[in-house]
Amino acid sequence: MSASNKQDIGGYYRTHGANGARSGVENSQRPFTAQDQTTHENELPAIISARKLVEENWALPEEVVKGLLHKGSKMVLGGGSKSFKTWCLADLALCVANGVPWWGLDTNKGRVLYINFEIQNAFFGKRLDSIFAAKGMGFEALDNLNVWNLRGYCTDLSTLMTTMLETIPKNHYSLIVVDPIYKGLGNRDENSAGNINSLLNEIERLAVDSGAAVVFGAHFSKGNQAAKESIDRISGSGVFARDPDSILIMTKHENEYTYTVEPTLRNFAPMEPFCVRWSHPLMVLDEKADPNRLKVPGNKTSRFNSDQLLEVLGEEEQFTMEWYMSTAHRYDMSKSTFLNYLGKIKNDTTKVIQTAEGKWKAVNPVLIGLTPTESI
Repeated sequence: MSASNKQDIGGYYRTHGANGARSGVENSQRPFTAQDQTTHENELPAIISARKLVEENWALPEEVVKGLLHKGSKMVLGGGSKSFKTWCLADLALCVANGVPWWGLDTNKGRVLYINFEIQNAFFGKRLDSIFAAKGMGFEALDNLNVWNLRGYCTDLSTLMTTMLETIPKNHYSLIVVDPIYKGLGNRDENSAGNINSLLNEIERLAVDSGAAVVFGAHFSKGNQAAKESIDRISGSGVFARDPDSILIMTKHENEYTYTVEPTLRNFAPMEPFCVRWSHPLMVLDEKADPNRLKVPGNKTSRFNSDQLLEVLGEEEQFTMEWYMSTAHRYDMSKSTFLNYLGKIKNDTTKVIQTAEGKWKAVNPVLIGLTPTESI
């Protein structure tokens, strides 16, 4: 890349990006063919002996998320419609940008690029603001994170890739998030293995040429997801769930706002499934939920539980009505439901006690950094 192009992404895009990105729109309207697949012009690597391969002291790529994702690798986060995938990906981006854990997994601090194909600038900025505030971060938490807002410019990913690679400096980023992946389909058929393979070849090209780990989200097919193997839940061709190096599948749990996360890893030791729960604006670990209890259509979801009362109480001491009002604000819980669950725990001195003033106090406060529920 020339010195004149070594500028911040926003500046380069304002100067060159709009016309360049729009130029391929007409081409993307015709059916996708194999000739559209972009290939490397470099020579192929040499054939080497297996002994040399084994004896060579290969340096392993740096881990971006420890035990989950390397630089130069691809990862998919699969989940149902409106399962907060973009929120989760934005949280991942901020965690890597600051070197703090994501869902209990340590990260190595590095620069991050979030390619946003879908959400308007103002709304995406608002999401980032709410996430870093909920994590107790200041504005400096955003210094290591770049955002490339391409809503309205996305077309076939093959058409955009050359411009993207000219814009993204080599080895500048540790992580690149492409959200959402379906915006790059163009006229590809998501049920065609060949078409999806070509799309993911472009994602692989981005990972190899940039040196960054590339993460994208994918949506589930319709139907009972609990009856399927985890990697078979993503909609369209099975290539979506078999090509990436790391696969995270988020499936609805029988507890409302809770998801079972099932990792499938190519280059790491197996990781046991775990649960996360939505607490706007974050997905937080839920170590009490059983990952095996997936939601089955037709089974009534348990929306409330007594643990929610204890989470609201935290380390505070509250009178009954004060406690109810706090719980109702956070979980939209009715007074009768609150009193029902209070009745189940009020005589359990391992959970709550009443002070001489009549205030309730948690014996072992549950502190997971929840914030009041807000609309999505």
